[in-house]
Amino acid sequence: MDNLIYNFRVASRQKTYKDAQSTQSEDKMSFMQYLQRKTLPYILATGLALGTLVGCEETKIEVSGILHEDAKVVQAIYSPRRHGIGVSPQIDSGPQVTSIDVPENYAIVFECQHGKFVSEGINQRHKDLWSRLKEGQEVDITYKETYKATYKATYDDINNDGKKDLVERVLIGFDFLDAQPKK
Repeated sequence: MDNLIYNFRVASRQKTYKDAQSTQSEDKMSFMQYLQRKTLPYILATGLALGTLVGCEETKIEVSGILHEDAKVVQAIYSPRRHGIGVSPQIDSGPQVTSIDVPENYAIVFECQHGKFVSEGINQRHKDLWSRLKEGQEVDITYKETYKATYKATYDDINNDGKKDLVERVLIGFDFLDAQPKK
């Protein structure tokens, strides 16, 4: 009889342990299902709302036509090509040799009605500009303006012309094209 009671207790413990494991996995599964059922509609609604708000406007980068402005050459700068070698000690690998090569650079500082600006670079275009302009020289600057333009969607057409309406246009930069000496 004692043996029967012992077997019953062992069997019931094993069953309880297995039941507990299956209940835990069911709890985990039901919690995940609960999260899916409860949060998925909110996630979808948030995405739809953001899509509706963001979808109402379109942003484009626009470039103006060629513009002209009078300016004066304030300074012409030339920086020759430089090359250098340096040695620095390294704790784990011994001395390290560093080689530096800086290409020649050409720059022109202009002053116009809006202030001063610089056109500088290492290419042939900047070299040609530097060689034909002198300090104090009056020049005609050609450039383009770059804008960030925001438009309303066509279904929000304010003046019913079938085109997207401009909401905002912000100047974000200039593209220097050339400078020609005035005659």
